[in-house]
Amino acid sequence: MIESGQAKNESDLARKVGISRVRIWQYTSLLGLNASLVEAVEALGDPMPKRLITERQLRQMLKNPKEQEKLESQLGKIN
Repeated sequence: MIESGQAKNESDLARKVGISRVRIWQYTSLLGLNASLVEAVEALGDPMPKRLITERQLRQMLKNPKEQEKLESQLGKIN
């Protein structure tokens, strides 16, 4: 919505969607994950058969690309 101009910024988007600005930041920060890791998580399905990874753990992995690769490899073995 920000890119399309429907919202000016994250704060405006949060007001329009009805969630906090921090929650918007948390969601948008996940866009920084490796695309292949995102695909591996998506392949688990919705909902996941069991809780294998949390959003909070994924956000922590933004700091360490090697951890992202390690998790991607682990998830690939599950699928």
